[in-house]
Amino acid sequence: MFRFFKDFLIYGMASLLGKIAAIFLMPLYTNILTKEEYGAMALITSVQGLIGLVSNLNIHSGIARDYYEKGIDRKRLVSTGFISILSLSLSIMAIGLMTRHFWGEQVLGLDARFIPAFTVLLLNVPAGSLMSYFAILTRFRKQPVRFAVGSIIQLIIQLTISIVGVVVLHAGIISIFLGMLAGELFALVYFAILNREHIGFHFDREILRRALVFAIPTLPAILAGWLDSSMGQILIGKHISMEELGVYSVALSIASVFTLISTALQNVWAPFLYENYTKPDFNKLIRKLFGIISLALIMITLLFSMFSREVVLLLSNKGYIDAGKYIILLCIPMSFYLMFPFASSGVSLSRDTKYIGISYVAGSCVNLLFLFMTISRLGVLAVPLCLAASRILSFFMLYSASERKIGYRLPVHLLLLLILVAVAGYIVVSLQLGLLTRSLIAVVTVSLLAWYVSRHFDLESVIASFKESQFNTSET
Repeated sequence: MFRFFKDFLIYGMASLLGKIAAIFLMPLYTNILTKEEYGAMALITSVQGLIGLVSNLNIHSGIARDYYEKGIDRKRLVSTGFISILSLSLSIMAIGLMTRHFWGEQVLGLDARFIPAFTVLLLNVPAGSLMSYFAILTRFRKQPVRFAVGSIIQLIIQLTISIVGVVVLHAGIISIFLGMLAGELFALVYFAILNREHIGFHFDREILRRALVFAIPTLPAILAGWLDSSMGQILIGKHISMEELGVYSVALSIASVFTLISTALQNVWAPFLYENYTKPDFNKLIRKLFGIISLALIMITLLFSMFSREVVLLLSNKGYIDAGKYIILLCIPMSFYLMFPFASSGVSLSRDTKYIGISYVAGSCVNLLFLFMTISRLGVLAVPLCLAASRILSFFMLYSASERKIGYRLPVHLLLLLILVAVAGYIVVSLQLGLLTRSLIAVVTVSLLAWYVSRHFDLESVIASFKESQFNTSET
């Protein structure tokens, strides 16, 4: 099983490169594009997930589920998925192009000059859907190096066209979406060639039915995740202003550093969980691990709280300075989402995964309800606050179900402490305390947290358990 961990690392790094690049490109884009242009770019990008979901209905997950089934005709299986996704995505693209002014101007509230960029996004629907399909099949063919090479070249093509268009040609945000289109067209051809032996014109209704039966129940959770992450941006752009959306999008991009940690945790969590849950000290071990990560998140939240202004100025400019207060509040939902693997451990071990979908949908409903009730009064602040309410509710619903399933208890009071730190940090930013004062507060608080960790957590035993888990898994 050593290959499993090596492949997972390669896949994970290939996926993270795009997120890291987005953070490093932020100073470039925010200093060339206006806040309105940056906001429009973020708004158009935010609807990409929903368009992608509608254009493939997650069929690729159903096809992938049967990929290793004994006796399966892989050429017929893959071809059925290919024809289904191609037909669906072309239909969505055609409908979108014919009604693009309605969706762009009336629904999203885009200015007419941004419709060409929205049009390019619609043209990208078939390429993006099929590229994702063949990329997933490449992973199932266990070709991590080829997958990584394709992903890296795709990213290079996308960034090259985007940067040249924005910086050299001054073509605006349409360059970013043209770069995305070119990169995904390359990746589509690349990954299709890798899977060419299974591509044909065979269509099997029964295979499609099986794929849809598997995929459709997952759609509510996927849709709920999209609503949580994107609806707030849409409402800011439509009901407040594109300029404010640009500011909030900068905060969201900076706060995405939490997703880098989340990806790393998810990479190791499943093997660690399934390897250790039968051990007698499992509850003690998972409590320690939860406590250590929670305290690390508290430290990150504290540092963001004390130095959010400086981080914003480093990655953008003074025009986006208000993003600092949004970053602090976003630390709450980002941290709770990162800890979802702990909360869902019990339902994963008991295979009762319906609670995952239920918790996501419930959280999204709360998010939407609170957003529509508060955005007119609180403005942009309503978006991170409502997102926090959504993630907190989903977390505790999952944790409650897991606690009933396996009877473990986690020190969740540490997450409540995280909320207090974020709120206190927001107050400090509002008081506009000097850099020296904020630095002293950060040093003292981090020192106290470090002392607490050294006194109450045996870091060496936790790290040793992870190493033992990976060694034992590789032996099997």
